[in-house]
Amino acid sequence: MNYQLTKIALAAMLGLSAVSTSLTAFAGDDDSSFAPGGTAIDQHTQQFHNLKIVMDLKVKTIADVAFGAVTAGRIISHPGTKLVVIVEGPAVTAFAKKNYLDHQGTIDAWADLAQKGVKVEYCGNSVHGAGLSPSDMTGLSEKNPAVVNPGAYPTIANYESQGYGLVLPMLLEQPKK
Repeated sequence: MNYQLTKIALAAMLGLSAVSTSLTAFAGDDDSSFAPGGTAIDQHTQQFHNLKIVMDLKVKTIADVAFGAVTAGRIISHPGTKLVVIVEGPAVTAFAKKNYLDHQGTIDAWADLAQKGVKVEYCGNSVHGAGLSPSDMTGLSEKNPAVVNPGAYPTIANYESQGYGLVLPMLLEQPKK
């Protein structure tokens, strides 16, 4: 029988005042028996230093592009972090100059990240596959312009050979409406 149920049953046998005491204990501060392992240790504000990350951001939709900006923003907030984001997939078209007004908020978020030092690279295969050329793509930042690379995989391998760790954000499917 569950430990909490046993406590309540025992208290019921001892009388109503005992039930009250037992229920108070059940809802009280001691929750170590309520969940396996007790309570998690809070380290959500811990900062890591001098990370070197290459993020392979595979994007199908503008929502994926926006999610990538949020993720990159969280990564770059760690002190001394070097972050390269390789954008690949059909939604790379969001970064085309002709589409800027349609996706201005999201692209401005990426421009802000580029200003903060995030290096953004567009997969050359994705750009060409979308019928675009490098001159069609937004540079995001004059001091840290985005580039169209020779392809995501050789570029990722190049960064890994320089000591960057690969991160592959998992983009979750949107629920069907």
